[in-house]
Amino acid sequence: MQPTEPWSPGWAPASWDYSGSGALAELELCPSGDLPYGYAYIPALYLAAFAVGLLGNGFVVCLLAGRRGPRRLVDTFVLHLAAADLGLVLTLPLWAAAAARGGRWPFGEGLCKLSSFALAASRCAGALLLAGLSVDRYLAVVRLLDARPLRTRRCALAACCGVWAAALLAGLPALVYRGLQPLPGGGGSQCGEEPSDAFQGLGLLLLLLTFVLPLAVSVFCYCSVSRRLRRPPHVGRARSNSLRIIFAVESTFVGSWLPFGALRAVFHLARLGALPLPCPLLLALRWGLAVATCLVFVNSCANPVIYLLLDRSFRARARHGLCRRAGLGGRRVSSASSLSRDDSPVFWGRPHGANTLSCVL
Repeated sequence: MQPTEPWSPGWAPASWDYSGSGALAELELCPSGDLPYGYAYIPALYLAAFAVGLLGNGFVVCLLAGRRGPRRLVDTFVLHLAAADLGLVLTLPLWAAAAARGGRWPFGEGLCKLSSFALAASRCAGALLLAGLSVDRYLAVVRLLDARPLRTRRCALAACCGVWAAALLAGLPALVYRGLQPLPGGGGSQCGEEPSDAFQGLGLLLLLLTFVLPLAVSVFCYCSVSRRLRRPPHVGRARSNSLRIIFAVESTFVGSWLPFGALRAVFHLARLGALPLPCPLLLALRWGLAVATCLVFVNSCANPVIYLLLDRSFRARARHGLCRRAGLGGRRVSSASSLSRDDSPVFWGRPHGANTLSCVL
């Protein structure tokens, strides 16, 4: 365990402080220390998430962006969700290097601001895209007949463009307030935020608008979908499997981001003086933030793993892609999926009657 340092709730790390070790102004000095051996296993975890997330999300983007023919609405949201995860994944080596150096940021202020911006924008985009995906599933299952004018490719693209515009706006505070800040004891600089009470209020507002509100929308939609699925006439097996995959993606996102968002809200309130906390609890919150940060980064590589485990057609496409790159022989198999259907799994093959290559394993 590293030596203890003075630490207090004078000002919290940035709205999305992914180092989990921001320096705080001295309103009330509290002894603190980093997680035991965190400088070793946290960077290793970040780099593992980077490798899996880069390959998995890159494959999803290539698979969906390169698909010929008509595309379902759900594919549009899944494609943009993978792109948002890629934006987060690409910053992981930088944060891993900083974690290995005890929080010291060696890449300069420019990369500090850009990395913080990418993280804030990617998190916002992920939450809003999942909310959009839940609304699409709600319309497809609960309001199928009434929602036909809304469930068009143009509307889906417009929704995704709106999501990215909101995500870029949500990331702007990171460009303004994030930068190199001195570590306690003069041991170098970290990538943190400038001390500003106004930014703490802005952070709480962003948490409400870009996490709590989309989460509430998703919960309402999926509760409505679940009630509909329990009533006859029952939906087909393929659509049920598609919904199961999307439920898993949503649940993983909430499970990864909810602890971090809750802890960030506590730190914002402590900074604003609305929630006085004793030193032991402050230390527990700091360690909890470090663990929650790991969950956040692991989530960036979770979706391709979910597709691989739950979607048979995705496994087939992944195996085919690996075999083609390896130059192995293959045999032709017929795909029973239809590009015109909206109730097939998240990933499917070519139109009915088309042939694809599959490895002989």
